[in-house]
Amino acid sequence: MLDLAITNGKVFIPGSGFFELTVGVKDGKIASLTDPGAPVEAKKTLDAGGNYVTPGFIDPHIHLGIFGDFAMECENETRAALAGGVTTVGVFMGGDQSYLSMLPDMIDTVEAKASSDLFFHLSIFTPEQLGEVDEYVKQFGITSFKFYMAGVRGVFPGVLDGFVLEGFRKVASLGDKAIAAIHCEDQSMLDVAFDKLAAENPNGTLADWTDAHPELAEEEAVMRAVFMAEKAGNRLYCVHISSKLGADRFAQMAGHSDRIFGETTSAYLSVSKHDKVGLLAKMLPPLRDEEDIEALWGRVADDTISSLGTDNVSMTKEVKGAENGMMEAMPGYPILQTHLPSILTEGYHKRGVLLEKILYKATAGPAKIFGLYPQKGTIAVGSDADLVVLDVNKEWTVDSEKLFSYGDFSIHEGRTMKGCPAAVIKSGELAFQDGEMFIQPGAGSCLRRSL
Repeated sequence: MLDLAITNGKVFIPGSGFFELTVGVKDGKIASLTDPGAPVEAKKTLDAGGNYVTPGFIDPHIHLGIFGDFAMECENETRAALAGGVTTVGVFMGGDQSYLSMLPDMIDTVEAKASSDLFFHLSIFTPEQLGEVDEYVKQFGITSFKFYMAGVRGVFPGVLDGFVLEGFRKVASLGDKAIAAIHCEDQSMLDVAFDKLAAENPNGTLADWTDAHPELAEEEAVMRAVFMAEKAGNRLYCVHISSKLGADRFAQMAGHSDRIFGETTSAYLSVSKHDKVGLLAKMLPPLRDEEDIEALWGRVADDTISSLGTDNVSMTKEVKGAENGMMEAMPGYPILQTHLPSILTEGYHKRGVLLEKILYKATAGPAKIFGLYPQKGTIAVGSDADLVVLDVNKEWTVDSEKLFSYGDFSIHEGRTMKGCPAAVIKSGELAFQDGEMFIQPGAGSCLRRSL
């Protein structure tokens, strides 16, 4: 007997389409896909009400523990993710120390506190960390490594191209199940632009902040990153492409390759630098013009962009410090719970981007890129029973007080969204429905990948 049967839904199988099927779940896995009229025996039945049934969504790009305690953020933000239909998150860790002594405690924390599943990417800044890559793979099942072509002032520096190339070669030596991620901005261009802005307009607006991170710096760095990856032979993932220039150059440089992938985020696809949210939306790279939003959606539609993330950096208004002005406000925002609704609203409803494209780039796309497929990212017998009953037409208004994040603001505050999860299934259990969370922290797991 099945543990759960999900009936009366339009089941989305990435790469194949939409089907009228009953999804059967047993022991946390998808156990059967049957015609609607076929009899099934299950302990529980969930009527999808004619809505879509999709794989659980994967946000491959979030940060935890930057401005708050890692355990606290792990607990709260993975619940926000789950309420938004995101059942798996990829967490980027950074710092200049060895990760070998840190990871065991972090993994224990994930197992105790997380509600969604989680996998780690490690940022590589030092020769010591680079020399430990084999151990990160062997001991912890981490197969994705990030390099910063530009750093964050006062937090950490970027690394030189020679080190990036050495890192790419190391990733290439691990084989095609490993991947390098790269933050594409030119440090010298940022330094000149930042100093100019600080001297001439230190009390500027969110729109002015864009001047500290010119589009040209992203475009130029995309060229160097792709060039080095082609020479080193590694698979490459360009994170958070934010601009028309960057996306267009990426399309030109990498559009012919099935080994180079581009990501943009729901923030860059939904909020411009002129938005009334103001400095609460300060980020690195910055939000840009409406023209950039349109261009990025065009690159989602033409498959230049392979993956949709958030670059979530949760914090409170007090920590954000927007009232302290453009130069002092911290970069980042909590956005996990509004990720899926915003891309549905802006992409599917407003611009007519094919629903299957949006869903694919938020499920199977990142699952395949980061070595999680078919355990994650699809609906198939044997896959994890992480599922979303998705109501693409439900309208609702974003109110940060009703979201699950510990952050007390949203860059989508007050917006009317169209589309949200009606129910979320995590590892075969009803986790969230109609605004109510049913599972306890610790329901999630730390995912290990292999080469």
